[in-house]
Amino acid sequence: MKTYQLKLTYPETLSVHHITSLVESVKGVRIQRLNIIGRGREFVGVLVVEAAGLLHYDSLVERLRSRQEVLLDEPEVVPL
Repeated sequence: MKTYQLKLTYPETLSVHHITSLVESVKGVRIQRLNIIGRGREFVGVLVVEAAGLLHYDSLVERLRSRQEVLLDEPEVVPL
């Protein structure tokens, strides 16, 4: 398993549970660490995930981008 880091921003109307459920719904991916900071009407966070391979990580990025509310900084493809 390789570890990847994602920086994300999402509105307060979206719950942390929804984000974690979305991540864990991708087969071969699990959350290692999640740090969230509230900034006004948005939450900014760093999500560290373990993925079985780059294909699983790409699937996660695509799933997060499909949600209009979740904004991703350009994800780094280099594992941590």
